[in-house]
Formats: sequence, structure tokens, C-alpha cells
Amino acid sequence: MGSTRFMAILATYMRPPRQPPRAFVTRAVETTVLSQSRRRCCVCFYLHDINEVKKGQIAHLNKDRSDGDIGNLVYLCLDHHDEYDSRTSQAKGLTEDEVRLYREQLYKANRAQVDLATENSQVTEAANPILPLLRDESAFQHARDQDNAGFEVLNRQWNYPLWQVVDQTDLFAYKSHGDIDGVCLIERIDLPNGAIAIACIAPCGNPGQSITNNVELICFQVCERFNIPPKRLIWLEHYDYGDPEWNWVTFRVMPPDGPFSDPRWHEVSSTLWSEWGLIPKKKLPRRGPVYGSKLKKLFKRPSSFEDLS
Repeated sequence: MGSTRFMAILATYMRPPRQPPRAFVTRAVETTVLSQSRRRCCVCFYLHDINEVKKGQIAHLNKDRSDGDIGNLVYLCLDHHDEYDSRTSQAKGLTEDEVRLYREQLYKANRAQVDLATENSQVTEAANPILPLLRDESAFQHARDQDNAGFEVLNRQWNYPLWQVVDQTDLFAYKSHGDIDGVCLIERIDLPNGAIAIACIAPCGNPGQSITNNVELICFQVCERFNIPPKRLIWLEHYDYGDPEWNWVTFRVMPPDGPFSDPRWHEVSSTLWSEWGLIPKKKLPRRGPVYGSKLKKLFKRPSSFEDLS
């Protein structure tokens, strides 16, 4: 038997067993895991006393990828997710039982925090009771009945002009799961290499679900609304308060293969900024009701809407 054939047969026997297919985790189950963990990593919380939002993934506690039961799922930061899934003979890795314990302790702390927030809210409401409605609904209905045509505009979906201005961010109202709709700022930037960067900025006071937790739906709504080809898209995410960090969000699945899904966050490095010809500004410019751009361009850009076509 030739050595090449022998090595091929040997490699077949030494090949690690194929992992079972990953079970489909329903959106309801995924939402429950994310909401119960509040996107906190239970290992970071229990071992390192870190109670803050972490970029991460949902892991299978029994390491059976086909078991999508909610009791078998846990949200872990990227580092601890890799550590939990890896096998090492050099050190004792994280065990299933201890991670389950860490998860329960995190959930318990989160529930306590929610209960405290609810209690504080009730105290605030008691001190500042909600004002009763004063309007006479029958009077408004009577006015509608008198002029149906005049009120047709109130029955249609909210709309806004389909234009985008160079070096200017626009308010964008987006829909999200759970009817917690929100508002963000978006800016379209046509890069010299043909890519289209969309800066999605969370303003202070956004009443809805965050742009991180709802990134797939926001991205779809923006791209569909402004006819942005997914293959040319560079989605940038930023919060206009606190941390100056910018993240580039990529998706493993994009239209037309399916909706935007399986997002990955990558902190934008100085190398990427240089490659794109952009520099982030410290403050979001504003002149009256108009927001400027939070990204300085290092290339010649269009000076009018016609140049963007």
C-alpha cells in the first residue's frame, strides 16, 4: 500500500467526529435568553464582578448543538464562549455545572435589579401621578365623521422624504420586536472604493430598543428604504454618549439569501479608518434642528444630491 493512500486512510480514522447540526433556536427563546441575561456574561459576572453589557454569543451548556432547549442555553462573552467550547489538557476548563450556577446567580441579580427599578418607578409615579386624559373622544370622533377625506392623512403610515444630504445625519424611526420602536440617526457615506458606509448613531434619549439589540431589523429597514445593495454595505454602529467606540457590524447572512442575521461586532481600528478615509469626530455637530456628520471625510465627496446618483 502506498504511503499516500495509507496516510489518507489514517486521517479518516483520526478525523474528529462530526458535530450534530445546530438546532434552530426560535426568536422567542433567543429573546428570553438575551433579556434574562441582559447581555451580561455570567462568568464575567460571577468570577470577575463585571456587570456590564458584553458582545457575545449563546452557548449550549451540554455542548450538544442540537439541543435548543432554553434551559440548555446561556449567554457568554466571546472570550468565555471560546473558552467553554474549547478542550484543553493543560488546565481545568469551565464545567457545565459551574456555568449553570453562574447563570442562575446572574439571573437572580438581574431579577433583583428589575424589581428595584419597578419599585422606584412606583414610588416616582406615586410622587408624580400621571395626569388623567382631558379630551372628549366623542368630540374628536364627531369631527372625523364630518370630514373623512380631510383626516385620511392620519390613517396612513408615517412617511418622510426619501432624500439624503451629504455630511448630514437624519433621524430614522425604526420598528423593533416587542413593539419597542425607537429612533436613531443615520448617515450615508459613499466611499471611493464603491462601498456605502451607513453610520447608525444612537442619540441620547432613544425611547426604543437599542441599535445593538435590534441591529438586524434596523439594517434591513434602512437598506430597503434607501435601496442600498447589501454587498456594498459597511454598517457602522456608535452611541453618541459615553463610550467613543465605533463598531463595524458584519452579517453572515444578508439579502437576497435571507434577512440580515448572525451579526458580528468588530471595533473599528485606526487601520480601517485610514482605509475608508474617515476620522470620527468627538462631538456630533448641530446647527439648529439640523445634525451634521460625526465622521470627517479625507476624500473628495459629492457636493449635491445629484452627485450621489
